[in-house]
Amino acid sequence: MTAKHHFIAGDWGTSNLRLYLCEYRTGGTSAILDTRYGPGISQINGDFEDKFFSLAQDWLDQHGGLPVLLSGMVGSTIGWKDAPYISCPVDADQIAEGRVSFEARGVEFSILAGLRTSNPLGAPDVMRGEELQMLGWMRNQNTEIEHRLFALPGTHNKWTLIENNTITNFLTAFTGELFALLRNNSILVTDQNTISFNQDVFMQGVSAVEELGDAHLVHALFATRSKQVLGEMASTDALSYLSGLITAADILGATKLFKVTDSVTVIGEPTLTEHYMNTLAHFGIKGEACDPAKIAIAGFETIYQRLYHS
Repeated sequence: MTAKHHFIAGDWGTSNLRLYLCEYRTGGTSAILDTRYGPGISQINGDFEDKFFSLAQDWLDQHGGLPVLLSGMVGSTIGWKDAPYISCPVDADQIAEGRVSFEARGVEFSILAGLRTSNPLGAPDVMRGEELQMLGWMRNQNTEIEHRLFALPGTHNKWTLIENNTITNFLTAFTGELFALLRNNSILVTDQNTISFNQDVFMQGVSAVEELGDAHLVHALFATRSKQVLGEMASTDALSYLSGLITAADILGATKLFKVTDSVTVIGEPTLTEHYMNTLAHFGIKGEACDPAKIAIAGFETIYQRLYHS
């Protein structure tokens, strides 16, 4: 009979907390039995312990003192416990060993450390949380990964390189925050009330970046405004065009820096993933889309197995 064990996994970021009650099966993959949502660390005045137990106490009452694995900004200097960054290259064993462990109310907690690197631009770079998705993806492959580039679109996109089942390097792109700043605080998007996504206009933005040559994104952005002024684009389409420009610049820049022209795995929420998949296809790059929640749980499972079933 397949043995079953339970644990709690948590992605505790700046804005949101997602807790998962998981069932680990030694003969198969983990299952998510229940999910709870709570505030991110920016909304908590240091009472991390009270907030966690207010959400998970009934799980603990039902199953006993379950081990808890947490990742994300909860391990930062403004989180519950400071889990220092581990330098790349790094594998699953090193990530598990680099955790910060402690007990609270008789429950064993492990907060996973983030990663640090010198990115392909030679600049210092950091991540917290995305490394779990890398571990989860590798676990689901059941084979050694020699070379794979990942795009994790979001507020601060993470481009991550895996070689021989090791996270060797990554690069943070300011993509999502730049888009939000230009949308809300510039002259490029003037119609905030009747905006709807236009795929054709999005791809026009992608093509505009493709044709830049020696120019860069900063030289292409103002066309979002001038096309409206001259009647070449409706104001309601400005956001789609801007999104195409920024998405294409991110993809072309990152794939060039990592010297990847064949395939990219995209892990993100559905809308952003679709935009990235369409843009990759436009550039002749094969894209693979993955569900971020399932991948993250597989990553937690990797750590749980190493800590409790090695």
